[in-house]
Amino acid sequence: MKNYKYNEFVYAEIIYNKGFQTKHIPTELRLLVLYYRDVLGYKPKEREEKIYDFCKNNIPNFKKEKFFKSINKALRAASDKRQKLVTIKGIDVFKAEIDYINNLDIQYEYKKVMFAFLVQMKLNKIVCEGKYNKEYNSIYFKGGTKKYNNIKKMANIPDKMFINDEVINKLEELKLITILFKGAILLNFINNCIQNDDIVFTITDFENVGLYLDYYNGVKGVKKCEGGCGYIIKMKNNKQKYCDDCAKEIKIQQDKLADKKYKEKLKSEKIENLDEGHK
Repeated sequence: MKNYKYNEFVYAEIIYNKGFQTKHIPTELRLLVLYYRDVLGYKPKEREEKIYDFCKNNIPNFKKEKFFKSINKALRAASDKRQKLVTIKGIDVFKAEIDYINNLDIQYEYKKVMFAFLVQMKLNKIVCEGKYNKEYNSIYFKGGTKKYNNIKKMANIPDKMFINDEVINKLEELKLITILFKGAILLNFINNCIQNDDIVFTITDFENVGLYLDYYNGVKGVKKCEGGCGYIIKMKNNKQKYCDDCAKEIKIQQDKLADKKYKEKLKSEKIENLDEGHK
């Protein structure tokens, strides 16, 4: 499932039913304990018992002393009523924001990177305000290889482009960002991205943000999935109608319908054969 890291309810439910999904066990413990509290209604003592049982069943050679701090931190989070499972259904994008980025005199791929940064900071704002219950208006991006690679993936730019050297350096040269230290940057351009009342689209697929900019700008081969999910896809061929998720779901439904018709046909033929036998 796409974007479940921004749908903490679904993420927690997956952890509850299937076990840990990543190596980030402390993060997933927090989500699971909040799920125990808000969805299953477990009281503090029961949450503690359940989380230890869960770890014993889902961590090979589990040792209490090794995970004691992480478990206690998760349990403390559940004791804070301000902490909730954050669900982001969509990110609104305003015409003034798009116009500002589109009108910059830079390579189009650089615009897509800026757009990805803009959306990522909107996601950060919702997540942080949901978790800590205080206003978040930071333009500070603390990088690192993983986070920059994620921005590159979100932006849907060619693999051959080097985001850290090529893109980031050019954006600083134009004073659109400020490079600080150890991968940290200030996204100065965000101060020029005005949110007004004119929403041009809502992003629901946070893994392919750059495709939304492509779709808005009429880039060839980029279209909206016809399955109703709202995702934007880059067509693999002229006949493609659906994103991968919708295509799989439609195939499942078609197979179920075909199986139902086949069984109905067999039943009908059986009844006809019985009728012939009675004549």
